[in-house]
Amino acid sequence: MKLKIAAVGSSPLIAEEILNATKFIIGDEIDIKTYSTYEIQDDTVADIYICAKSQLNSLKKVIPANKIVLLELIPTSKFFIAVARIPQGETIYIFNNQLEYTTTLADYCQKLGINGVQFLPIAYEEMPKEEVFARLQEANYIIGVDKFVGNKVLKSSKYASYLLDDVTIIEGTRVASVHSACALLQCIATNFHKCIENSVSVITANLKHTPADSEQEISRIHDEVTELVFYSNKAMDIIQNAVIKSVVNHISPDIAVFDATAEECPTKQIAFNTQHTTNHPICDSLESITNLNNTLLLIAKKLAKLN
Repeated sequence: MKLKIAAVGSSPLIAEEILNATKFIIGDEIDIKTYSTYEIQDDTVADIYICAKSQLNSLKKVIPANKIVLLELIPTSKFFIAVARIPQGETIYIFNNQLEYTTTLADYCQKLGINGVQFLPIAYEEMPKEEVFARLQEANYIIGVDKFVGNKVLKSSKYASYLLDDVTIIEGTRVASVHSACALLQCIATNFHKCIENSVSVITANLKHTPADSEQEISRIHDEVTELVFYSNKAMDIIQNAVIKSVVNHISPDIAVFDATAEECPTKQIAFNTQHTTNHPICDSLESITNLNNTLLLIAKKLAKLN
């Protein structure tokens, strides 16, 4: 019953960023592992495969489309506020491995009203080394995704010696857009529901073929029901908190969300108000899990009487 998720990227660095963006939404409750695209040869590695747009076509060759979630990554508001504080008239250098994303990030900034500055790219994989080094040496302000402008690339020994002593480096943590986060949550909720529904069917079938006087078998089924109630409550808890986090993350993923764990109240029924979200497919999945929970609790009560 454990859901497996693969965070897939063109490189380990990007795969790690996708993993972190996913954990910002769903926490550490679900098993997530990173893979480079070439490592995915079939669909047996995981139940859900998460990737950026650049890797979608490659994954679709070996993975069914319904198992792939496209994650759109956007820097947080905290990053754009910091960039907006750079004085007008300055040149802002965007450091990244590819030119395409430097253009994308500049567009994000300009659409948010960050004008009066000049944006210049430093794409270290696509520009001549001499040009990269020259731009680093003249840069007073450098911005970019934290994976690239942090210790692993820009501040590494390869580039650090070319930086001005008083250079301002603004690192942007990217999080999933609300739209793509909802697509991910819907996929997770669907998997949870399918798993719980299958388990309920198995338990129901076993009950039909179990004599009422078989105490040992009744006790075993009762334990299965109790465990499944715990699992389904936990599944709903993960999804509901993730819906909130998918929005809060755009301010800063460091903001905590209250987590009422199923361990504290294993048989508690979690009410989900569909008016609090516009994503009805997620609501439908959660309501279906709630209905299965009600069925499980009825079974548990009957089994408890037999015990």
